[in-house]
Order: sequence, then structure tokens, then C-alpha cells
Amino acid sequence: MSSVRIEQKSYEMPPRDGFTVTHFITVADIDRSAAFYEKVFGGRILSRGDSKGASGHIQIAITWLIVNVGGGPTKAVGNARRPSRPR
Repeated sequence: MSSVRIEQKSYEMPPRDGFTVTHFITVADIDRSAAFYEKVFGGRILSRGDSKGASGHIQIAITWLIVNVGGGPTKAVGNARRPSRPR
């Protein structure tokens, strides 16, 4: 369990009581995204991923951000594409 102190409040991840919110974000560059969330939102970088495909993890108060680069199609969806929205 790790803790961080923000504006006189201490947070532990995962929390002993209550809950936490986790967001998964697909990014082009894990290092650049981690630096952005650290600088702009005061996030704490817990991991930056690796060349084998591990995701990065950033803690902002009681929120976890999981950042990972996008991948190609999987066997389950093949070449399926989301239709674009008309502008």
C-alpha cells in the first residue's frame, strides 16, 4: 500500500475504506502522457510501462490513471472499425 499527501490530506492506494476511481486511457506516448498528468494535475507517476507492453500508472488523489498505447486489431474483432461520426 502506498500513500500520497495532497493539500494536507493523505491518500492510500488502494484505500482502506471507501473506493477509488480508475480510468484507462489509450495514448500515443506513455512517457509524454505521464509527464503531462504529473505537471498539470500534480499526479504521482507510479510506473511508466515498458517496451514489452506494460501500461503506465499515475495516481491523482483517489484516482488511478492507467495509460497504454493502442494496438492493432485482435482476433475477436478482426478489422472492425468504429464508424466515423458525420461532422
